[in-house]
Amino acid sequence: MDYRYYRGDRPKLPNKWVKHIHKLRYIGTLMLLGGVLLPWLMVLDIVETSYFWNFLSMGLISLGIMSYIIGFVYNSYVDRAD
Repeated sequence: MDYRYYRGDRPKLPNKWVKHIHKLRYIGTLMLLGGVLLPWLMVLDIVETSYFWNFLSMGLISLGIMSYIIGFVYNSYVDRAD
């Protein structure tokens, strides 16, 4: 068993990720807003309903939730490491 993780010597994230990890939360928020706005525009008959727009909005919501959660977790991980 490798005990180096219990001593606090965790593997570090690459520096290029650490600099821009907060942007993942912003991208996730924009995806979530787009995924919620698109069905609302379809209900108001501003955008015509089609399978493409439905799948796009569902995909934006799913990817937005995942990227926001990943960005939140990694951001707290990076803040804790500093």
